[in-house]
Amino acid sequence: AVVSTQSTGDQRKHIFIDCVPVPEEEGTMLPAYFKKAILESDVEWSQNKKLVDTRKKNLRNCVPQGLPYFSVEFGLDGGFAHVIEEERMFKRYFGLEIIGCVLDADVSLWRNPEKESGEAVGYKKRTFEKLDIDFPEGN
Repeated sequence: AVVSTQSTGDQRKHIFIDCVPVPEEEGTMLPAYFKKAILESDVEWSQNKKLVDTRKKNLRNCVPQGLPYFSVEFGLDGGFAHVIEEERMFKRYFGLEIIGCVLDADVSLWRNPEKESGEAVGYKKRTFEKLDIDFPEGN
């Protein structure tokens, strides 16, 4: 299974997208772990629905425009979204932490990841550009 997590906010209006390949056995358990973690996250009383199931409708229709959010997708099957009420309380690595715990990975992988050299980033950029993918333009 491939799990994609994304979060916006960080008070600078950036989006972070992490795609993590997960072995199938652990991948089947992830929806339950994410559901529990999202329901226990952020503030106790929220103005927005705590957990939104994106398997039933598009993410754009689930999250009010302009609000910070976290979402996780489980391959092509959809996933969950959560509107972040209090950005200071919501960790940037929330999704990676859940995946890391399920995989029993070292916390340094998501809390203090190694910085890639400019050369490594340049190589990845050149490799990606060779793929010649046409991304749709839009808002």
